[in-house]
Amino acid sequence: MERALLPLAAVLALAGLPAFAQETDLSKYPQQPVRIVVTSSAGASADALARTVGRELGKIWGRDPVIENVAGSNGNIGLEQVANSKPDGLTIAVGGDKVPLNAIFYGPELKTDLIKDLSTVTKAVANPQILVVRPTLGVKNLDEYLKLAKEKDGTLTVGTPSNGGAHHIGHELLGQRTGTKYTFIPYKGGAPAVTDLLGGHIDAVIITLAAVTEHVRAGRLVAIGVSTAKRSAALPDVPTFQEQGVKDFDVETWQGFFVTSRTPRPLVEKINKDFVKALTAPEVKNFLEGQGFVVVASTAEEGDAAVRQDFESYGKVIKAANIKLD
Repeated sequence: MERALLPLAAVLALAGLPAFAQETDLSKYPQQPVRIVVTSSAGASADALARTVGRELGKIWGRDPVIENVAGSNGNIGLEQVANSKPDGLTIAVGGDKVPLNAIFYGPELKTDLIKDLSTVTKAVANPQILVVRPTLGVKNLDEYLKLAKEKDGTLTVGTPSNGGAHHIGHELLGQRTGTKYTFIPYKGGAPAVTDLLGGHIDAVIITLAAVTEHVRAGRLVAIGVSTAKRSAALPDVPTFQEQGVKDFDVETWQGFFVTSRTPRPLVEKINKDFVKALTAPEVKNFLEGQGFVVVASTAEEGDAAVRQDFESYGKVIKAANIKLD
């Protein structure tokens, strides 16, 4: 019986896999066009990342991937498409911290468990967050900002590019760590939030560093602190929150690439190598860093660990602040 069962088990294990995934020589991947699903509209940062990396992947693979924008439901439509796709490595999503955040906020509404049903190919790029204020607010560092926040007792207005995004959660975490309260004003994107801050309609904004670098350099906005553990090379004179006394504070937004978790691990590793090679190609790396990104190009395991960590840490902040999506 054992000898009969072993071949049957092998047949069943292979039955659900595409032909090329059964091959021991994964160097033949991909033999068919790869579809990269961008879970946002054309022109967004995720779209730019996919197209930039996609062009380099075309050189590696000998065929260009097909970039498809599948926006809607805050990216859940595209993420679920990939989670439910064939485990052949031919359907890849652009995601990132959106994956754990959507799992937290939309989990009960989704037919897919985004944490379990998606595997990270690579954590591709990261982006520090920066807290900036209008010059007329009269504060120049975190101590002065926190002191004013306590004096205003929750009436200091902070714009966020979205409600429930990593930017919002990062500032909520700052408030929880320092015993300060704020009035958060969500915007439909970073640009209108910065416009209102420049116009003096709100007091502060916490946002992706690349979005306000030029305003800080020109003196139109005052940088209070960077959210990551290390300073940004783009604004090296701006200290981190950690340097200013907020212990172990490290919050960033990040973007990466995902496949369905049913994808065979050897294939995931092969795809990871190709993406890392594309991300670290000098032309690609220089372009992305010029846009304010930090190229990470992690292993698949490191990417999965980042998802789990964000799911746990963001979940605690969201629960404590009782953050709900509108």
